[in-house]
Amino acid sequence: QHEGPASVDGLFGADASTVYLNHDLGLDRSVFARLAIGADGQPSAPQTLASRDDGELQGFELSDDKQTALLVWNIAGRNELERIDLRSGRRTPLPAAPAELVSSIDFAPDGRSVVATLSGSQAPADLWRLDLDAGTWSRLTWSPHPGVDLAGMVKPELRTYTAHDGLELSGWLYLPKDFQAPGPVVLSFHGGPESQERPAFRGDYQALLASGIGVFAPNIRGSSGFGKAFMQMDNHAGRFEANRDIQSRAEFLVREGIGDSDRLGIMGGSYGGYATMVGVTEFPDTFAAAVNLFGIVNFETFFSQSTPWMGAVSTGEYGDPKTQRQLLHDLSPIHKLDRVRTPLMVMHGANDTNVPLVEAEQIVDTLKRRGVDIEFVLFPDEGHGWRKEANRVKSTMEMTRFFREHLLGAR
Repeated sequence: QHEGPASVDGLFGADASTVYLNHDLGLDRSVFARLAIGADGQPSAPQTLASRDDGELQGFELSDDKQTALLVWNIAGRNELERIDLRSGRRTPLPAAPAELVSSIDFAPDGRSVVATLSGSQAPADLWRLDLDAGTWSRLTWSPHPGVDLAGMVKPELRTYTAHDGLELSGWLYLPKDFQAPGPVVLSFHGGPESQERPAFRGDYQALLASGIGVFAPNIRGSSGFGKAFMQMDNHAGRFEANRDIQSRAEFLVREGIGDSDRLGIMGGSYGGYATMVGVTEFPDTFAAAVNLFGIVNFETFFSQSTPWMGAVSTGEYGDPKTQRQLLHDLSPIHKLDRVRTPLMVMHGANDTNVPLVEAEQIVDTLKRRGVDIEFVLFPDEGHGWRKEANRVKSTMEMTRFFREHLLGAR
């Protein structure tokens, strides 16, 4: 039992009286813990076995003999591994994986090695084996990537900066290999908003980079991976501060001499599409081009036409349409489309039930009447996001062409 938000998952230990947990019960960040279940079936309070101040536990796996656990820590989006002896409590950091992201771990029967799925900014998902005693990684599979030189992919750098109110924020900065700073940079916002920007294998980012355009992908206030308090900072009226962060990021890029103030772009999907529309309405002089992929623009139509489950979970994030109508009105970019001067591309799936097509149609119809430079790409056979390879390719190609035209003057 607990009060307030919490996330808990676990595995039984050597017997049914011991459970190991990944939890944040009464805590800000997830930790590795153990609890005992008494003869009466009542659990003890969790005993923390491992925690970190600079990250939180993403997951763990137990050896077959239940004497060892391998911990996967989420550190600003990338993963670090640690082994813990469950008898002594001794913790041992493990060598960095050959890619940034680690998932699907399984111990060998003898407990001396593990197999995991690794992926990252320069690597599609593959299986790797880690010898726990030697600390060496060996590759087991080779995912096909015909025509793609993985060595040419760009690996991002984690950068931190200060928001308008002094809050420290972070993001992943990707720069082309021959980037001449200050140059063209696109701000890319993740969905959720409680998702997390991670250094994953992104064809859209790499396409922009291959064109000479940098990408800065921030973790917004409200992202997961930084504790519960941080994830709740953008709820309801807190979203006004999260929206102001958009300008803080643009200012950071210019101040650091990375981005050219005349060649900044903005893009994002789902909630990231909402952030894109906030960017071009609240800060109309900041961005030279914008791409909104299936984003929210009007919370009134979103709540009335989205699926019931999406409306229910979104109430905690944005506001209650029954009791907070004015808040939702003030947070909706639809009421400020008269400010838009930025060339805009809108992409949407005709069968989207999370963010219904009406969100895109309102933008396109209004801006066309105003004579704003706008392009609309409709995918008649998609829903919320692109599932089909041909559509993913088309989306990336259209997005890249649009930013090349407006940030590089290329056609």
